[in-house]
Amino acid sequence: MKNKIELLSPAGNMESLKAAVSAGCDAVYLGLQNYSARAFAGNFSHEEFIEAISYCHIRGVKIYVTMNTMLYETEIEKSKKEIDFIYENDADGVLIQDLGLFHYVRTCYPDLDVHCSTQMHIHNLAGVRFMKEQGAKRAVLARETPIEIVKQACQTGLPIEVFVYGAICISYSGQCLMSSAIKNRSANRGMCAQCCRLKYDLNGKRNAKHEYLLSPKDLNVIDEIPALIEAGVSSLKIEGRMKRPEYVWLVTKTFREAIDTYYEGRPYHTDSKRNDELMLMFNRGFSKGHLFHADTAERMSQFRPNHQGIEIGKVVQYQRGRVQVHLTAPLHQHDGLRIINEPSDTGLTAVKIYDQKENLVNHAEAGETVWLDCHDQPIPKAGQKLHKTSDAVLLKSIDEKIALTKHTVPITMKYTAEKDEPFRLQIMDNDGHCIRISSEQTVQEAKKAPLSSAKIEVSLRKVGELPYLITSIQGRTDAIFLPVSAVNEVRRRGLEELSEKRATVHERMGRQEYHLNLVKPEAPAERDLIYDSFGVENTEQKDIYTLGYGTHQIAPTVNSCYDQWLDHENSILSSVCDLAGKHAACFAGMTMNIANSYAMAYIYSLGGIDGIIVSSEMDENNIQMSIDAFAERYGFLPYLYQLVFGRRTLMYIKDGFTEETAAFISDLQKQKYEILRNGETMEILEPEAVRKQNQGCYGTYSIIHSADEYKKLKEDSL
Repeated sequence: MKNKIELLSPAGNMESLKAAVSAGCDAVYLGLQNYSARAFAGNFSHEEFIEAISYCHIRGVKIYVTMNTMLYETEIEKSKKEIDFIYENDADGVLIQDLGLFHYVRTCYPDLDVHCSTQMHIHNLAGVRFMKEQGAKRAVLARETPIEIVKQACQTGLPIEVFVYGAICISYSGQCLMSSAIKNRSANRGMCAQCCRLKYDLNGKRNAKHEYLLSPKDLNVIDEIPALIEAGVSSLKIEGRMKRPEYVWLVTKTFREAIDTYYEGRPYHTDSKRNDELMLMFNRGFSKGHLFHADTAERMSQFRPNHQGIEIGKVVQYQRGRVQVHLTAPLHQHDGLRIINEPSDTGLTAVKIYDQKENLVNHAEAGETVWLDCHDQPIPKAGQKLHKTSDAVLLKSIDEKIALTKHTVPITMKYTAEKDEPFRLQIMDNDGHCIRISSEQTVQEAKKAPLSSAKIEVSLRKVGELPYLITSIQGRTDAIFLPVSAVNEVRRRGLEELSEKRATVHERMGRQEYHLNLVKPEAPAERDLIYDSFGVENTEQKDIYTLGYGTHQIAPTVNSCYDQWLDHENSILSSVCDLAGKHAACFAGMTMNIANSYAMAYIYSLGGIDGIIVSSEMDENNIQMSIDAFAERYGFLPYLYQLVFGRRTLMYIKDGFTEETAAFISDLQKQKYEILRNGETMEILEPEAVRKQNQGCYGTYSIIHSADEYKKLKEDSL
């Protein structure tokens, strides 16, 4: 069924890739060693990638490569070489965040599909329509996009991909600076330190049951697959490139079953056993997310930010390095366990299980009371909950299934075995490949025991480890003689040639020359830009204008209501969604993550954009290298603006993270993060204002959130 929805699974390494294929995925997404938004996944070397392409394509599975990070000028040449490698080795598509790389690929490799990564922050119809016009072949929508907008996006004609399972970010992807600001690890460059999973106080107070204020539950919309298919979604994406192969297999298998059941016209619901298995693999609790309008309480997991497994009992007592527990579910030797404790949980593994008579056992059933070695701190207390976080029997069972289950490709065979002719074999698959192979030996008339059709068929069916399922064999033979080894050789060569043809899916037209002709724009009149959320112009402190600043309104970072081409004038644009329509006297905003000369040139080519506020994550060296490369290529200097003052928004959170009135949060280091409301979006500001000198850009950019900041800005400018 050509229009059947695609099931897209994660592959952090070769083991996970094979697990995904074994479980029945239609495609996998993976990263190479550089420029992937999961820099700490195993990822693939060039040699492994070549192996992965062959492995998947032979089995009819597609491979998409993630190059979805913001790129600095120093990385452009190497990223271009990576794209060339991906292209030449027959990848089915590449996921991209950086607008410069996007334009380069669309220009130089027009027959390589480009998917807009969720890091590109496409969250409304204007963004979908714009990227379709720019040549994108698919958009991965922001995970905050509701099903109503998803449905409308599917009607634009651009294939839409949505996340359906796994960890989600509390902030819009591509718009989070928390990790960069606090840990100096850029989420936009694949190195997120997961600051959303840390403890925070709300308004100066701590709630022991809600310490992890910014930690969301994992997404799980398995029961909503019919709605997504009927909405017109092209691909269902499972998160998990950092997860183990067993996780990938189980989640993929579950979604495979649900999708196939839908197309068979039957309802599908996971039973309690499968739900427990999914929770044992990894869960922070599940929700349907913004996709299906889960409220704040449903979306957040503020009690614990890590894998919770399932509850299987309670602590009875603790004595001298051992804990006694009463079980409400089975326990097996080598299961991973956690006791919910304070100030942190107590971790242990069931290496040794002692029954009530002090006998060592390898398992215990629900209702039994057993002793376990427990040397971790803090010491467990009676009544505390015991959670199982990994199940040794389940993991072993899945490993066996991965090893034994083949993702098979149906083929048919036809042969002829006639006297004085070579033995001829024809092999066909359902994708239009037809292989014809002949033996080097000729068939002879049988003098004693003829080679029967039954023996020929037995020989032809020996596919070994190859992923082929022979659905029929047709042939005719007389009373002939031919060594079985000759039949085996023909079969081997035929299947080998079929695999070679299946491994190469695309006929490439080759790399085209990069071209982008730019006309030098007029220099912007404003050399200093201010984003003023405070409203200084409405106060008595109007002397801000004597500093020579121009004030500009910033377009909202989140506005899912954009459903048509919008024109912008005298505005700061915040995402690709704002690039649709006509522009006049506009500036590309800091949240567009523009960090190299190719991205700068692409923005200028759109027209009506006078200047670019570069990413605040760039240092002076990166900025200067981008300016120099741009000038060398186009013959003029770009009009760049650099953040010199202000508290950046570290997170943009749709519908917030708490139902309480939130003025600020504070971390364990007592740093305070002010919270602003901007329509449906909650913004978390960094504690202290950035204060930098502009050493190379055409102009400056400043952010004001208070009268006090206005005074500091004025002082800095004098």
